[in-house]
Amino acid sequence: ANLMAEDEVMRKTALVMLLAAFNGMCQTPTPDTLQALLVEVRHLRQNIEAMTVASQRVQIALYGLQLQDAAVARATQRLNDARNKRMGVEANCRHAAEEVERNERQIASGTLSDAESQALQGMLPRMKSNLDTSTAELQSWQAMEAEASTQLRTEQAKLAEIQDRIERLDKFLEKMGG
Repeated sequence: ANLMAEDEVMRKTALVMLLAAFNGMCQTPTPDTLQALLVEVRHLRQNIEAMTVASQRVQIALYGLQLQDAAVARATQRLNDARNKRMGVEANCRHAAEEVERNERQIASGTLSDAESQALQGMLPRMKSNLDTSTAELQSWQAMEAEASTQLRTEQAKLAEIQDRIERLDKFLEKMGG
């Protein structure tokens, strides 16, 4: 739309110049004719200046859109990484909890020999410690996932704002061209 409007301005400028040249060849210009041409040239200059400013604003907005789109992609990647890591740690926690529970049931069942029971009882504190460590790690990853999710929503809101600005600029340029 921007290039089409600039094309239209250039065509008008060329037409005015042609008319001025033709008018000059056919007759001696009157002060009214010169004044009308001067007004038209000033108007065309103002249109060109307005289009140039609008074009620069569109370029700035598009650059901002590219930057924000990249920020959204990075935030999405961070969220996916945190979610995947959290899910892996969560699976490890479930597995560790099931293992502790299974060993405690075996010890309580009384079906093991004394040596087997003592071996499992010796392993339980280490297994519970590993479970506690995994649980703390899980909580940490849950917090990171929540933070990444919040950051993604923030970046998406900024992106929507820039897209809205570009849409408004497009409508403005459409009005100027039409």
